Amino acid sequence: MKLIKKIALLFLIVLVLIITVGYFYFDRKFTPEANYLEIENESGNIPVTWLGNDKNVLLVPVHISGDTVTYYLQFDTGHSYTVLYAEAIKNIKGISADQGLATASLTIGKTKVFSDQFKIIDNGREDDKNKSIKIIGTLGADMLENRKTLINFKENYLVFNISETPDHFKNNLIDFSFKKRHIIIPALLKGKKEKFLYDSGTSAYELLTYQKVWEDLKLPHAKIIKENVRSWNNTLTTFSTASNETIEFKNTKVPLSEITYVQGFSKSQYLLMKFSGMTGMLGNKIFLKNNIYIDCTDNKISIE
Repeated sequence: MKLIKKIALLFLIVLVLIITVGYFYFDRKFTPEANYLEIENESGNIPVTWLGNDKNVLLVPVHISGDTVTYYLQFDTGHSYTVLYAEAIKNIKGISADQGLATASLTIGKTKVFSDQFKIIDNGREDDKNKSIKIIGTLGADMLENRKTLINFKENYLVFNISETPDHFKNNLIDFSFKKRHIIIPALLKGKKEKFLYDSGTSAYELLTYQKVWEDLKLPHAKIIKENVRSWNNTLTTFSTASNETIEFKNTKVPLSEITYVQGFSKSQYLLMKFSGMTGMLGNKIFLKNNIYIDCTDNKISIE
């Protein structure tokens, strides 16, 4: 009997150690480095450009000191850092690169964004000099950190580095988490409290979730659309179908008409979802009739 108790105690100790080590491993793995952006001035209204018939990509115009060309960054709140694409920037005189880091002074509306530590990544395709829309990187969630931002989907513009909360949002603010630069919003779905990550990089989708949740939310006998899509350098398979649910954010109810699950997520992406206890990722498509005000100085958000 004593031997069984000793074995059970040993098993419990090992289990606690595994859970503790696992927690600190994943906590460290998903913790971004310090914000390397230096940001000045409120931007004013910045018109956005959409790519694709389904508004697959949300683009922000950007200008570079000493260059008359209008370049673009993809606005991706699911990405912790603002990054530049190696092939796209290699012939731009206003950007200097060395050992995987770039120095540049960017202008987004009236906002100045400077860094000598922009991360440079290989996005897997060369820049096409003949393209009218020159995409040179991704504008990440570091642009929002400790700042106030407005995404106006109704009128297609963004405002960065807002000085004061607009009056009409003040009575509809709710708490959200910006832990590790991920926008995690609480909401009700089918009367149950859930947590959703807002990822503007998954622009063409309403809700990306697990297959089990997908099965629960989809309409019976609805047509399923299977597609292969690229996410960075990975190819994913999506399964989308109709839904007829509502996601409730305090006083705002947002219809959920389409639900999607994905095959091909990396282990780190899947673990991020599970580790954070999220039900899924909300893309821009579900908010196209709404406006979103995000206050990362006080972790308050309003959806109207």
